Amino acid sequence: MVDGLPKGAVVSGETRTGLIGEHIACAAVLSMPGIMGAAMAQQDKIDLLAWDNAGYLRIQVKSRNILPEADGRTPCYHFNYGMGLNKKKAARGSYDIIASVAIDRRKVIFTALGCVGTVSKRIRARRFDDPDIEIDSWRHALAVVRGEI
Repeated sequence: MVDGLPKGAVVSGETRTGLIGEHIACAAVLSMPGIMGAAMAQQDKIDLLAWDNAGYLRIQVKSRNILPEADGRTPCYHFNYGMGLNKKKAARGSYDIIASVAIDRRKVIFTALGCVGTVSKRIRARRFDDPDIEIDSWRHALAVVRGEI
């Protein structure tokens, strides 16, 4: 076995992108104030499980590299937040927080599931360049999940 896979197993590009994003998101979550721990869950709808004094947080991770736009628009990250074959919006209670990971920047924007209004979202690269984006988005997502906002 190599890296948990049988010898000779091939990991697809999409699976590898997902795993990279999950590791980046887990590291970001572990750096958040008050977080006591985080672990990779890799279930159907939950990729990470984090916990603090108030309880557990279920986190879905979506990972992307920047995509050039065919029509000449500014390149962006295009995240697909949909679930299942038909890519429907996740049902309330499926998870608590979605982590949108810009792999090439190694940055994460956290959003409470209740604040996700669309099945896909384009995020401009400059949003990930904000040095406080991870902590600010985490605090906001956590406040929404905990009913403080």
